[in-house]
Amino acid sequence: MRHLVARGEKSTDFLLPLSRPCDVSARDRVRWNADSSAENWMSHLDDALPVSALSIPGTHDSAAFTYNWPFVATQTLNIKEQLDSGIRYFDFRLALRDDVIEMVHGSAFLGLQFDVVLATIYEWLSAHAQEGIIVQLKQDRDDENSSLQFYQAVTKTILANTTCWRTANTTPTLGELRGRIQLFRRFVLGQRYAYGINVTQWEDNPEYPFTIRTWHGVQVTIQDHYKLADPAPLPALIASKGRDVSGLLNAAANDLSQWHWYINFTSSFEINLWYQITPKTVATGGYFAFRWIEGINLHLRNSLKLLPGKRRYGIVAMDFPELATDDLIETIIASNFQGDSDLTWKRRVLLVILILLIVALAIATAINGADSVFSICTRGVARAPLGAFSSS
Repeated sequence: MRHLVARGEKSTDFLLPLSRPCDVSARDRVRWNADSSAENWMSHLDDALPVSALSIPGTHDSAAFTYNWPFVATQTLNIKEQLDSGIRYFDFRLALRDDVIEMVHGSAFLGLQFDVVLATIYEWLSAHAQEGIIVQLKQDRDDENSSLQFYQAVTKTILANTTCWRTANTTPTLGELRGRIQLFRRFVLGQRYAYGINVTQWEDNPEYPFTIRTWHGVQVTIQDHYKLADPAPLPALIASKGRDVSGLLNAAANDLSQWHWYINFTSSFEINLWYQITPKTVATGGYFAFRWIEGINLHLRNSLKLLPGKRRYGIVAMDFPELATDDLIETIIASNFQGDSDLTWKRRVLLVILILLIVALAIATAINGADSVFSICTRGVARAPLGAFSSS
């Protein structure tokens, strides 16, 4: 696993205020269960938790739900539907054209403007002030016919609604994120300000996970291996991607540091003379050699269901997360909670066993003690002269 250090920045929060769109007051948290709504799952967690300590469902190329070409489309749910379903990490690819920031996927314009997407998020947050959102912004195309530079246009858009953004360069606790959006920045600034968590050292299609360490102490490990070096059929592609995903899931679950971020992309595709495998096929499955091959989503859901206890998996960024199985998002969310009841049940069993052992030991000790007293008494009787027990 390689380690990269982000370029230096001044330790300022770009002078943005810390206010929120809604008054978020502390209140009792109730336990997540099967009847809880994914729409407000963060409201059940403690304020003191670092956001990096959570299992967070996310989407890859989150705005690519407007496009029909199968190698561009990565989602079917719109932004509000994603939020309602429990998604809290959004991967937005942007381009500046005619001084307007537009949503793109690679070279494809998605017919959606950034400010429209943000308006949806702002409105949703105002109604769900206990929730928090992470947004990663990346420039996917060069500027076209614009008087502003990309970073200027983005910062201007954010400054138009500062109460909804957290642009600090540190990892927030959940209490600090409630009602706000944490910026993960994959675009370069024209000036050296600390503006969001700096992940500009993000590698393109690395074969192995890599770690970015910022000058401000934030550590982010990323798995984003979306295309194999050599052509591969669907079974091999899904098997390879499955190993990539499970490897980082295990790393996140076994890391004792709650302040270490993990971002794990389940997305992949294949397009060449031999194979044309769309993102949707990788996510949901498809036929190969007259045989159905299950996609990443179902494999991921089944794997997480088999793992006991409360675990931190980090951010899991998915394509079409509601397809192939209808509870993948809920399964990721539940890993923040379900371990509490599992561990409590195990502790109770162990406690009962311990009590039974103590009782058994006490009974055995009492029996052995009684046997010893009886043995002493009978030996004393045996030694006594007969006359001692006879009448005179």
